[in-house]
Amino acid sequence: MSMKPQTDVLIIGAGPTGLVLALWLHHQGVKVHIVDQANAPANKSRAIVVHARIVELYRQLGISEDLLALGYKLPATNVWVDGQHKANIPIASSGRELTPYPFMFSVPQDEHEKMLEKRLLGVGVQVQRGTKLQGFVDHGSNITATLFHEGDETSTTHEASFIVGCDGAHSAVRHTIGAKYEGDTYKPLFYIADIEGEAEKLFNGEAHLILTNRSYFNLIVPYNTSGHARLVGITTLNNDMNPNADSPDHDNKITFEDVRPQILDTVPIKLNKVNWFSTYRSHHRIADKFRSGRAFLVGDAAHIHSPVGGQGMNTGIMDSINLAWKLATVLKQTQMSDEAKHQLLESYESERRAFALKILQTTDTGFTTLTSQGVLGYILRNWLIPLGFPLAMKFEFARKRIFQGVSQLICSYRGSSLSQPDAGVVQSGDRLPWVRIGEEDNFSTLCDLCWQVHVYGEPGPQLGQWAQKAGAKLFTFPWNDQYAEAGLIQNAVYLLRPDQYIAGIFEGLSVESRLDEYLLARGLC
Repeated sequence: MSMKPQTDVLIIGAGPTGLVLALWLHHQGVKVHIVDQANAPANKSRAIVVHARIVELYRQLGISEDLLALGYKLPATNVWVDGQHKANIPIASSGRELTPYPFMFSVPQDEHEKMLEKRLLGVGVQVQRGTKLQGFVDHGSNITATLFHEGDETSTTHEASFIVGCDGAHSAVRHTIGAKYEGDTYKPLFYIADIEGEAEKLFNGEAHLILTNRSYFNLIVPYNTSGHARLVGITTLNNDMNPNADSPDHDNKITFEDVRPQILDTVPIKLNKVNWFSTYRSHHRIADKFRSGRAFLVGDAAHIHSPVGGQGMNTGIMDSINLAWKLATVLKQTQMSDEAKHQLLESYESERRAFALKILQTTDTGFTTLTSQGVLGYILRNWLIPLGFPLAMKFEFARKRIFQGVSQLICSYRGSSLSQPDAGVVQSGDRLPWVRIGEEDNFSTLCDLCWQVHVYGEPGPQLGQWAQKAGAKLFTFPWNDQYAEAGLIQNAVYLLRPDQYIAGIFEGLSVESRLDEYLLARGLC
């Protein structure tokens, strides 16, 4: 066994989570090797909704504009109940005071992945395809993985400092570390189709939620304004009268023609082309651990959600960005003690599992209620969604809270070992509030993937010297009342992590010594 691993981080799986992890690690000088079992990039659109927090984070590596060029900003969502139009909910700028990207955005996952992989190839990292993980051994100081290459049916070993499973719901990494995948499978059988068609009211460039009193629903999410859309729904072909309803073989044999009558019964459209069609069972599961020694789980390998709100892929990408800076720190800062490295890496699981569990519970409640055959489901489908939701969106507080939740801006790591305890509207562990003053905004500095210090007002005389010594970048912003409206404190020092979350808020005298205490307590200096 060689003394020096071939790779710093071996990534299993080249979906969005694996590609993002590879890009963020490489950007920080980490040597990566990424493999995927598929022989070619995916050619199905699959997950299509990308939320504002992801676009914000993509700005770090200058790829937000590349992503935005691929997709479509959804202007509104419509709600239909048993063929009757009940509501039109504008969403084009529903987060306008909260983020530079105040919209919901649709982009086919295959196009999204191609963009990420092209960027990765541009920096000299190529996905090794047709390669799957057979297993690995954690030696304590490094791991040795056995990789099977389907092209020539040979196996090789690969040594790395760490291994990360971005390999989906059937993760080989998760099986190897013995993590339980706790949860359940929803009974309804979903169909999903990439379609092109015509319908004056339904193919108008807006999203449409089509509900029925039979606990079924259809969702139309447009890719553009010319009739190209994603259609998702629950098929009636797996009801209790069918003895084979719950068998995988039964699911796999269902074709688009089988569900066409049901679709046209509830969705009056003229279908011109079906680009692809599939059925699937939705799950809600979460691994009981996201880390074991030098192995980590990210994305669907760690958690899988109901389709409500399009949260799954977005949550996985945020996993990757959270983990990337922590792995890079451990690998690059050789002066860190083993205990400090362990605590930093442990914070990945504590932060991301807590958030994933919250998302899982929220989406599970929403989906279960949406498809319920009881009184609550009837009230939700007939009254709360078509009447209550549009009304709530007219109130600023409600609109902001809804957008923050759906877009994952609400993600916070308060209480984390990396968050300095404090109080206030904005606290350590929170995402830094976005504030725009004229043509400038305070997120423009966040393009650098590094520790930063922000001061809204006047910095202390020694702060610049401290920042230079600590290797952090200092940015000051002339005070404006809009910062106070966002919850920021005049002249306070905001220490920001590389993933743009607030590590600590420091006020008053001796700020520099308390900043030192923060870093020393966590072995970061």
